Amino acid sequence: MPSDACHSIGRIRHPVSAFRGYHVDIRKNLSSGRSLCTDTDLWTGIVLTLLGAGAAWLATGFDTASRPFPLIVSLVLASCGLMIFLRALVSGKGQALPFHDFGIVALAAFLIVLWGLALKAGVGFAITTVLFLMAIFRLAGLRRPGRSLGLAVAITLVIYGIFVLVLNVHLPASFLSFIAPGF
Repeated sequence: MPSDACHSIGRIRHPVSAFRGYHVDIRKNLSSGRSLCTDTDLWTGIVLTLLGAGAAWLATGFDTASRPFPLIVSLVLASCGLMIFLRALVSGKGQALPFHDFGIVALAAFLIVLWGLALKAGVGFAITTVLFLMAIFRLAGLRRPGRSLGLAVAITLVIYGIFVLVLNVHLPASFLSFIAPGF
């Protein structure tokens, strides 16, 4: 076996019992045309793990009454991301990142930021969420405005019912608060 550093790290053995018997041969994966740098599953796992870990870290700063739900959800997200990442390493097969779709992903991220800023500005949960969902549906290819509006309103009402009425989550104040809290 060659002694240079690149060849010495070519095989990684996982000591975790769930992966016993599996090994990752990075050199084989790269020589078969698969690049770890452009593997969609690998990067999805990394991003989800980092998002979950960051959200868990932020949730530790919440008061004791508000902490459990976001902490559990963020830890589940980080765990799922870690499993996707490990599966991408072990499987040896993957898809290339769709760089041609980067504009759509960037626009979706921008819409999420606008949605959050509108909520913070007091526009209201219902209006911002319906408009946000309609824009996301448009990006996803749903071109019928009536169907898009109906789906957006239904999803907004279900989310509002679950979080405000069942879980008693307080939404930011809005100019429509006289209709319903946080609406």
